[in-house]
Amino acid sequence: MTRHLVRLTLAGLALAPVAATSTEPAGRLAYLKDGVAWVEGQPGSALRPVPNSRGSVLLDLSPVDGTLAFLTGPPGTNIHAAEVPPLKPFLSAPPYTGSVPLTSLVPGPTFATVRARWLRWEGDGHALIAGTDEGNAGWNTTKRKTFLPNQSALYQSTSRNGAVTALLGSVQSPEDVGVLLYGPGARPGTEVFTRRHPENLMNALRAAPEPGIRKFLGDLDPRAQADDVSWTVTAPKVTQGGGRMYFASNAGYGVGSAGTTTSAVFEVDVRTLRLRVLGWLGTLAGSVLEVLPSPDGGHLLVLLARHDSNARVDTFVYAADLGRRSVRELAVASAPKGTLSILDSACWLADSRQVALSVAYARPQDLNEKNGFEPPAGAYTLFVKDAGSGKTLRRVSGATGVTCGPK
Repeated sequence: MTRHLVRLTLAGLALAPVAATSTEPAGRLAYLKDGVAWVEGQPGSALRPVPNSRGSVLLDLSPVDGTLAFLTGPPGTNIHAAEVPPLKPFLSAPPYTGSVPLTSLVPGPTFATVRARWLRWEGDGHALIAGTDEGNAGWNTTKRKTFLPNQSALYQSTSRNGAVTALLGSVQSPEDVGVLLYGPGARPGTEVFTRRHPENLMNALRAAPEPGIRKFLGDLDPRAQADDVSWTVTAPKVTQGGGRMYFASNAGYGVGSAGTTTSAVFEVDVRTLRLRVLGWLGTLAGSVLEVLPSPDGGHLLVLLARHDSNARVDTFVYAADLGRRSVRELAVASAPKGTLSILDSACWLADSRQVALSVAYARPQDLNEKNGFEPPAGAYTLFVKDAGSGKTLRRVSGATGVTCGPK
């Protein structure tokens, strides 16, 4: 099973240089630049760094009220290094003219600092979770209490009202290959499928009339399906409204070099628990890294890596319109000769029409253990693209850690 962080080292994301325009993001957009946190899209507010955010290395916008959470550390902090120093959590509410230590809202010495490698809000906007090498740390900002999240917190998602949660794993073990769903009609928990019980997944594939899915079915090897290392499943993502959930899986097709396989995208109706394959999307050759539903639940962003050789790893970014059953390729292959393309982060803006991507190009020989195999932050560029036309609307040099929030 593949379990990717948001930060993904890839090659071949082609985003042609386009002059910056005055187009404003259709929703709040936060990122790291020049060692501080910035938020765009706040109506009537001038663009300025968030107070007290110097040294920020991680951040996330609440999907509910836009509260910005960020972690700061000493100069030179690298969250990809062998050891992360203690990081201090802060919160900044709109219009982001001030920020306070998280301990002022959730008091107590517990988690006053964390050695975190990732940070994110739950979908209902009440819980903030940081992941460390020793375990996860959580703050409930409504109850003003800390808590210990489960180990699979990075690989789960929650609806806006908190009633629906989906995560990788099974009832028997979170390490088992499968998808678990909690919600209306799925209490205390429903296994959408597991490797040991793939009937739902296979029935969904058999019910699809599309030729590409039929060929995919014919190429499945029962011997490979029996081996858990042959399975890949992306972290399931619940729509904000909680009506549907999406993930991609190779159904045990087998995994080749650098995760290369063939996968399909699946949809679950949360109310009926019906699982179906989006056959009109066809199959995806490579390794699907994430499937991200838009805020309105009407579109999907699909991130895919295809490994041809150690010198060539192509990246594909697709925006799928679920209503029209159409797909647009937003970015594809062809990094400058001798370079890799590194996709730092991606998200949908609140209007469900624009997508933000942070990308850098780097020479493989410049990435080493000393710099955590990461290019400098200044090498990245943030692109805001129109998902319908593929047009680049805006870019910000030196921006990383992009996260999207509400209008």
